[in-house]
Amino acid sequence: MEEPVFLNSSGKISFLGGVPSPGYIGKGGKVISILFKAQSAGQATVSFGGEKILANDPYGTNIFAGSSGGNYTAVLTEEYIPPEKPIEKPPSEEPEELAAEDTEPPDDFEIIIDNEGDSTNPTPLLYFETKDDFSGISHYEAIIGKEVFEIKPGESFPWRLPKLSPDTYQIIVKAVDKAGNSKEASTEIKIESIAIPKITTCPGTFRPGEEMLFISGTALPNSKVIIFFEKDGELIKKWEITSDGEGDWSLAKEDLFRSGIYKITARTEDSRGAISDPSEPCSVKVILGGISIGPLIISYKNFTSIGLIIFFTLLALIIFLVWRIRKTQALIRRETKDLKTKFYKEYNELRADIEKKLMKSRKIRDIRPASDKEKKEEEQLLQDLIDVEKVLREELKDIEEIT
Repeated sequence: MEEPVFLNSSGKISFLGGVPSPGYIGKGGKVISILFKAQSAGQATVSFGGEKILANDPYGTNIFAGSSGGNYTAVLTEEYIPPEKPIEKPPSEEPEELAAEDTEPPDDFEIIIDNEGDSTNPTPLLYFETKDDFSGISHYEAIIGKEVFEIKPGESFPWRLPKLSPDTYQIIVKAVDKAGNSKEASTEIKIESIAIPKITTCPGTFRPGEEMLFISGTALPNSKVIIFFEKDGELIKKWEITSDGEGDWSLAKEDLFRSGIYKITARTEDSRGAISDPSEPCSVKVILGGISIGPLIISYKNFTSIGLIIFFTLLALIIFLVWRIRKTQALIRRETKDLKTKFYKEYNELRADIEKKLMKSRKIRDIRPASDKEKKEEEQLLQDLIDVEKVLREELKDIEEIT
């Protein structure tokens, strides 16, 4: 692009310019506007030479059919015809004054889309620009669907669109001047899909908890493959994997799902972020052979295994407790037997000692009458013998009750 060059001395103007691919599309496009100012009254001739308009093709074909000049007469007049719009800016930049003085919107403009030669480009470039001779352009608003992007003049022109999925979009650009007046331009853009992946292996049925969900297919080599698992229009699960250098991909998962009919689709995303349309779907019937506990599903097979584990664990615990009780009982019986033996031994020793003392007392009575003291001692010995026997019987009874 070159700015127009003019020489008043020779009366020549030259201009060279163009627009990015796909070039200008439409009818009645304006290439350049030239304003002539007469220096004196008289005749003036305007002619063109060497003009070309090239097609947007690999050969730059000249599609210009030709042009013709014109003869003009300049006359003197005192009448002053002002331009269509004031070309001088107001002395103040205050918004209130601009709004009062500037009531005209910015100039008309067009939006040119440049997908950089690739119809699948998810982020094409937009060329748009206009001017407002009175207050100047404040900003632009690019509207895509429900999203609005504010762009300042001179800020990243051309403006690159945000990443778009394959679809047709209506793009509106609003130019807003500093007085709040606006002018809109719109265009339509179509983002085409990259190569759509294929699902080649898809199970007709799937039993969660008993087998693996295996899906495979083909896509662009070394690209991201996104697999969607849906039920009744609701996305249940999404997985991301990468295809190999040949474009093959596969997915094996042990996730658990509730019973029902599920739809599986796949989309491909390349390194630019360009995404494909969904693949042809396949349907999978999920057969739940288990018990659902909240978000967890335990298959009947696993549930049986868990039940058996619990049963044998309890059985082992019961056997251990019985063994421990029997061992304890045996220990008690052994200790009781030893205690009985000890009690009988001590009782017999005490009894023998008392009987020995009583026998000695009786021998003395054979020789002489016993004194009152000796009688009391004998009676005490007999009572001690009775008391020992009573205590022994009670203790042995308590031990037998424990065992």
